[in-house]
Amino acid sequence: MESRKKRKKRSKNHPSKFKIRVRYKYHYYRWINTEDYGSFKDIYEKYKDKGFSFWCVPKGDTVFTNPGIDSMGEQLDSIVSANGNYELPSRYSERDYRGELVVVKPFLLPETRLTPEHPVLACESNPQKSKWYSPRTRPSLKKTWKPAGDLTEKDWVFFPLFKGNREGDPELLYLLGLYMAGGYPTGNQVYFALGHKERQLAEQILQMAEKHWSVKGSINHHRTGLLVRFSKPALAEFMRKEFGSRAVNKKIPSWIIEQRDPQPFLEGWLKGDGFKRGNTWRLTTSSKTAAYQALLMGSRLGILPAIYTDDREARGIFQGRKVNAKPSYEIRFHQDGSKYSNKASHVVKTENGFWVRINKIEREKFSGKVCNMETPSNTYLLSFIVHNCADLPPEYSSQDGTWTGYRLDGDKTHTESTLKRYGRHKAWIDPTYKFEGKNVVLVYNASTKRQSTFSKSIGPYQFFLSFSASSSG
Repeated sequence: MESRKKRKKRSKNHPSKFKIRVRYKYHYYRWINTEDYGSFKDIYEKYKDKGFSFWCVPKGDTVFTNPGIDSMGEQLDSIVSANGNYELPSRYSERDYRGELVVVKPFLLPETRLTPEHPVLACESNPQKSKWYSPRTRPSLKKTWKPAGDLTEKDWVFFPLFKGNREGDPELLYLLGLYMAGGYPTGNQVYFALGHKERQLAEQILQMAEKHWSVKGSINHHRTGLLVRFSKPALAEFMRKEFGSRAVNKKIPSWIIEQRDPQPFLEGWLKGDGFKRGNTWRLTTSSKTAAYQALLMGSRLGILPAIYTDDREARGIFQGRKVNAKPSYEIRFHQDGSKYSNKASHVVKTENGFWVRINKIEREKFSGKVCNMETPSNTYLLSFIVHNCADLPPEYSSQDGTWTGYRLDGDKTHTESTLKRYGRHKAWIDPTYKFEGKNVVLVYNASTKRQSTFSKSIGPYQFFLSFSASSSG
């Protein structure tokens, strides 16, 4: 057993320029990476009044929100958490950072950039050997919070099963899926763009629109195909507001994503914008938001689609001249629910979501703003689940579990806002910190429950159903 003298000597020789030593509970210590802030005293003096966490995401990077995606650092109404529900962020933090970022690229999912110390929900691989089959790798399913800098290509990250409880008319959802594929508003009119050979589908759209929207339309021939036209100001304004006005800005409304069964909508979308190759349906869109939303919808059906980005220079050349071509996103759905990619060892479905194997990990230099936020469950979804800057994960707080509350000496246990959030971080960094003259005591496994509620308004969907009874414009 290592003596106290040797431990003390090893501690002094540790390169504090790159790491700081933090006491979490009694005599339990942990080193935290910090390449640019120096010693513990320096970082405490510099940030003691700001409450910054050490794990962050570059400002402007993508995070899953309601109803689709948004940028880190903006005022977000809600985010997707590890339990598959929406949650309301309570606080944002931002700091300057200069150093390395870890770029994590899982199979099927978009890549994500993180500071090296940012905790990621992960599990390690558990190779399975067989006399009759080639070896396959499976996740161990032993969840742990792992710093992004310690992740390897043998690790798995988690994508939650998105939850929804709305019920809609399947035929109406199918019609809206067709609109998502080839529909757009212009002035007071709504158009569906189809191919020359899709006359039967055009007539079907006329029938469904008259049934659900109480509006009559017409089929017009165009040099590029057929145009199904409807003239109704309320319908055009609603489509513009809920789905967006341009192809690159298209989005799926939250009341469709939250359907208990979004398959009819997805079938309509695939009918208009998809094609089949082998055992896979492929869907192409120029909207990044719609591509990310397809991940949530696919998870509702028990299938995690793959997203591929096409930003080749060749896409910017049209008839020999340069054009301003936006990146294109291809979404692939495998018809067989047991297959999620060409190799079955890429994704494993569980009761609460999907474990996705990491395909590639890279490092890149970065200088700029990084930010973080607090959520009720202390988790949020980038392209996989990460921890936020509030309560520390178990591996970062104590050996027997994370603290779930705090107590002021002589006072009751709290988990709400009596003590400012940044004060909790200061108590974590500096055990001598006092709030209102009282010592702060972190309470582990507190019994006080913290529940978050998310008000699910069905307003837009109710309006959509109600205006169908109004007179056509």
